[in-house]
Amino acid sequence: MKVLVIGSSLFDAIISLENNSHITISDNKASFALGDKIPIDIKAFSIGGNGANVASTLRKLGVTNAFYTYIGQDALSQFIEKQLSKEGIKIYREDVDSKDGPLSLIFDFVQDRTIFSHHPEHDHNFDENKIEEKPEIIFLTSVGKRWEGAYEKVLDYANREGIPVAYSPGSAQMKDINETFIKAVHQSKMLFCNMEEARIISQKLSGNQIDDVKELLLNLKNYGFDLISVTDGQNGAYAVESDGKIYKIGTLNPDGHEKTGAGDAYAGAFLASLTKGMSVAECMKRGVLNSIGVMSHIGAHTGQLTEEEMEHKASEIELVATQI
Repeated sequence: MKVLVIGSSLFDAIISLENNSHITISDNKASFALGDKIPIDIKAFSIGGNGANVASTLRKLGVTNAFYTYIGQDALSQFIEKQLSKEGIKIYREDVDSKDGPLSLIFDFVQDRTIFSHHPEHDHNFDENKIEEKPEIIFLTSVGKRWEGAYEKVLDYANREGIPVAYSPGSAQMKDINETFIKAVHQSKMLFCNMEEARIISQKLSGNQIDDVKELLLNLKNYGFDLISVTDGQNGAYAVESDGKIYKIGTLNPDGHEKTGAGDAYAGAFLASLTKGMSVAECMKRGVLNSIGVMSHIGAHTGQLTEEEMEHKASEIELVATQI
């Protein structure tokens, strides 16, 4: 097994509120009247969650992987497990003792989307005895509230077995940059995040606010990462190699504006390409192509490229990462 992904799964309900007369958009805020009955359109039901999205991307791109996730016996969890199994993903489940399932309500507006997410609250765990084959890489990402216990056990397992960790913190981790978070940073060999998260992590660790992008990325590099990948929305993405070389790549115009899962699509394709021995510049290009595919379709998994599709697009589309 090349990659063990550890993280959350969600049932995504994608709801269209585009041009809804009951809702007012002003100054990047949406408002509506309390007590109003607002008609909606259900665009899709799909699987989400950072871990599930990355595991799905790796699978489609031909990388052997397994997914350690946290689901219960409720209807939503059963749907998640069934759909991931259909994709051919090997699942190691940590049973959640909860009657409510992991749910994400994604409200799509013309300008952007707003996400309401619910993770059943419990003490997360990680049982290394469930892992049937030692992975070459652990991709550690979002886990819900009370995540520290699982993280500590994952990091101890990785350290003892000599397995490199790729760290992609989720919202629960970013809200509480504590000792366990910092331990994950120091132990991880790779960091995957967006620019806002990069700035928060850098400021928390260094105590300084760094505005210059190059200086920011090199500051993060000082914490021991062999590789850093940072997405920056419409500005494209950056990457830092082990020798301190910094690369930047632009982006492409998607056919749609579905942002949900785009960052995970980029990270998954980047990592998949890396495991195949490709250069960082090529990993970045393939990350962009996969994220654009996801943004062009409804649902975090729908637009993920297969290995064949990726090879075709990578050979046809000119998109180059340059050193800065």
